[in-house]
Amino acid sequence: MNERRPKPTRGYALGSPLLLALIGAGIVFFLIMGIKALKKDSSAPGKPSLDSTPAETQSTTAAPAPGESTGIAPVQSSESPETAAPIITTTAEPVTAEPPGPVMMTVDDSYFNDSLFIGDSRTDGLCLWGTPVGCKHYSQQSMTIFGIMDSDLEAYDYTGLRALLQGMQFGKIYIMLGINECGYDTDYFADTYADVVKEIREYQPEALIYIQSILYVTQEHENNYPVFATENIKEKNEAIKKLANDVDIFYLEVNDCMNDGTDHLPESYTDDGAHLKASYYYLWHDYLLEHAMVDAKHPWTPSGSQPEGAQAEHP
Repeated sequence: MNERRPKPTRGYALGSPLLLALIGAGIVFFLIMGIKALKKDSSAPGKPSLDSTPAETQSTTAAPAPGESTGIAPVQSSESPETAAPIITTTAEPVTAEPPGPVMMTVDDSYFNDSLFIGDSRTDGLCLWGTPVGCKHYSQQSMTIFGIMDSDLEAYDYTGLRALLQGMQFGKIYIMLGINECGYDTDYFADTYADVVKEIREYQPEALIYIQSILYVTQEHENNYPVFATENIKEKNEAIKKLANDVDIFYLEVNDCMNDGTDHLPESYTDDGAHLKASYYYLWHDYLLEHAMVDAKHPWTPSGSQPEGAQAEHP
């Protein structure tokens, strides 16, 4: 008797290729759905997406019109003062202006009534032809800063500069020395000049002291005698300029009134290249009149009339 065998049921083994394919498709489906949900959530307002550009991450809220209030309070930083980034400010360095020089005024010849001029042959020429009226002078050809204090020139009943300074008191003392010292070392020259000014101050405690620049020579004279080169003269002028304190010792750049534009004495102003012609000393004289210090300690009032002097002889 034949036994009836049961009909086999169709099933799928765990390792069936079809089953594996179905499982794989399901995993891929859920992965795709998850990524879409993630992108949708990340592209919501206020949350920049990975693909967004900086422009896309900015707020799309329109800027308020001028004068319109937004009604939104500013957001306070949650950072503590210790953790907040420091605010760095830069301050421009202040420009240090060069201090102004002394304020000089213009006077007339009466200003020189109590003055003493000390110098060499150039000062001789000024007092002879420029004639600062009322002044006294102690000057001599070839005089130098090295020998001025020990010189024995006779002047106003005194022999020598020391005796004169000890015997008379002056309101102003003008010094011009240095052209005959051009061959000396500048530091040695300036140190000696400082010693002379110091000694003059000891004898004349109340006087204004004017240090006048060494005058230039002509270009031709410089070419013939290089020791008188403008560069050398300027170097020495800069050295003695430092002796001025703009309180009671002043430096006067007299070359400003006798300059050919190349820092030389104009050829037409001189016969020998170094000394002024008589008719040009008035330039120096007038320069001094226009550069006078007047203060409470050294008062001055204009004279009633123009005194007679070199100014009447100006060409």
